[in-house]
Amino acid sequence: MANKKPSNPTTATATLMAEVSAKFDQLPKKITKEVIQSFLESVESHVSAGGKVRVDRLGILQVKDRAARTGRNPQTGVAIDIPASKKVAFRVASSLKEAVGIKKKKSDKPAAVKKTPPAKPAPSKKK
Repeated sequence: MANKKPSNPTTATATLMAEVSAKFDQLPKKITKEVIQSFLESVESHVSAGGKVRVDRLGILQVKDRAARTGRNPQTGVAIDIPASKKVAFRVASSLKEAVGIKKKKSDKPAAVKKTPPAKPAPSKKK
């Protein structure tokens, strides 16, 4: 009998998600795994086509453009041009941040109040 390498408990794989879902949904693990795989494939194709995927209580997955910029070779200090590229970005939902215990940083300074000058009356037209 071959020894299976135990999966990392902190990594949520499709198999683990299928096992958990099967317990609650009374569906066979094989079917729930197929559903999850199908979902992940549709997310991948939608994001790779430039779309945005929002999963409630989890976050938003999207492709963002990175502008071209100038960098430096850390060994020589020579300036190099870094071309424009794309990256996959994930923005965590606020409900998940709250569940984990991440709080927004509060500024020590009170919010600046923008003062607007009083409105000037419109000039009157003389006849």
